Amino acid sequence: MNNRRAILWLRNDLRLHDHEALTLLANTMDVLAPVYCLDPRQFEIQSLGFPQIGPLRARFLIDCLEDLQAGLEARGSSLHVVLGEPEKVIPRLAQTLGVGAVYAERAVLGEAAQVERRLSDALEPLGAPLRGYWVGTLAHPSDLPFLIANLPQQFGQFRDVALSGGEPRAPLPPLQKLPPFPAELKTPTLSTLVQAVGLSIERESSEHSRFKGGATVALARLQDFVQGRRASLDTLRGGAGEPAVSQADQFAPWLARGAISPRRIYQYVKYSGLAAWAGDLATAAIDQLLRRDYFRFLALKRGERILRSDPTSGLNNQNARERFESWRRGETGEPFVDAHLRELAHTGYLTPLGRRLVASYLHHDLRLDWRWGAAWFASQLLDDDPSVNLACWMEAIGHWRVSDQPARLDPAEQAARHDLDGAYTRRWLGVAAPAARRLG
Repeated sequence: MNNRRAILWLRNDLRLHDHEALTLLANTMDVLAPVYCLDPRQFEIQSLGFPQIGPLRARFLIDCLEDLQAGLEARGSSLHVVLGEPEKVIPRLAQTLGVGAVYAERAVLGEAAQVERRLSDALEPLGAPLRGYWVGTLAHPSDLPFLIANLPQQFGQFRDVALSGGEPRAPLPPLQKLPPFPAELKTPTLSTLVQAVGLSIERESSEHSRFKGGATVALARLQDFVQGRRASLDTLRGGAGEPAVSQADQFAPWLARGAISPRRIYQYVKYSGLAAWAGDLATAAIDQLLRRDYFRFLALKRGERILRSDPTSGLNNQNARERFESWRRGETGEPFVDAHLRELAHTGYLTPLGRRLVASYLHHDLRLDWRWGAAWFASQLLDDDPSVNLACWMEAIGHWRVSDQPARLDPAEQAARHDLDGAYTRRWLGVAAPAARRLG
C-alpha cells in the first residue's frame, strides 16, 4: 500500500469549502480518489411500504453529486460514483488502487455507524485503515467546555455555554487545486447509475419545487439570505405558511448533505452586517445551527440505546397500518395536520413547527409507533439527519425534554395561532378547507 495514495469516501460532506479531510489530503497526497457509494439498500422498498430515500431526497442528492463532480473536475480531480454497499466496494477499490488509507466523515449513530464499523473491519487486513474525521457541526466536540457525557439536559442551557469559550473554528478556505485522480478508475456516468437504482433523473416541474441541491446553490442562497433580503421581521417570524426562503432554518437541506458548512454560515451571518438590520434573524439563524449541533451531540450521548428497539414492531396490525397510511397521505381529517403532511410529500420540507405538530399527532392522537413516523420523515425530508430526526421524535413523544414546550400539540390551537385565516391549510388541501377557530 502507498501512503501517498488515498480514498476519500464522501458521505454527507459534499462540498469543497471548509472540508477538513480534503484540505489535509490536498497537501499530502500524490493521488486521491474521491468516492461516493450509491447504496442500493437505501432505495429498496422498506417494510412500511416506501424506500429509505424517497424520490425528492434522491433528486436532491443527485444534484449535490453533480455539483460536486463539476467542482472536483475544475480542480484537476473527479468523483468516482459506484453502485454498491460501501463495506464491500470500498475495500475492493482500496486493493485495486493500492491506497494507504481511506478517509471518511464519522457517522453519529444508526445504520450509517454500523456500515462504518463493517468497513473498518474489512479494511484492516488490507493495511489501509479507515480514518474518520468530524465535519458536520458548528462547534467541534473537542472545543466544547464539557464532555459529551455531561451534555446539558436542555437546548437553552447548551446554547448559553456552547460558545462561551470563544468563537467556533474559522472555516477552511476553498481549495483551488487537488491531487490527480487515479487514471485506472473508469466511472459510469451518474445518470446510468441513477437509472440502475430505479430513479428518474428528470426534475419534476412543480410549483412546489423550490430546492435544488449542490454547494453552488447553497452558497448563493447564503449570500441572498444576508445581502438580498430586506423582509420585515414580522414576516420572518411567521408560523406555518411563510415561504421557506424566509426561514432561519432554510439551509437545513444543504447542511444535511454537507453541501454547505455550518461554520461558513456562522461566519457570514455574524460578520456581514445582517445583525445591524435584522438582529433577530441573525440570532435565529445561529440558534438553528446550535440546535442542530445539540441534537447531534445528544444522539451521541443517548441515541444508540433508543435505536436498539425493534423497528418492525406492530407491522401486522392492520388497523394501525391503515391509520398510519391515512397519516402519511395527509388524510387524517385534521386539516392543519393534513396540510403539513401534504406539504412534506410535495416539497420534502416542513417547518420545525410542522414537524412537531404531525409527530405529536401520530403519537399522542393516533397512538402509533413513533418509529413509523420517523421512517417517513427520513424518506421524505430533504434535510433528513438521523440525529435531528431522532431528537424531534423523542421530544414529540415526551421522552426527551430538550425545551420547555409541551410534548403534545393541539392541532386546533396551533391552527388558531399560526393559520387563523386558513390560507396555509387551503393552499395544501384546497379552497374548501376551513379557517381556524379563534382561541377562547
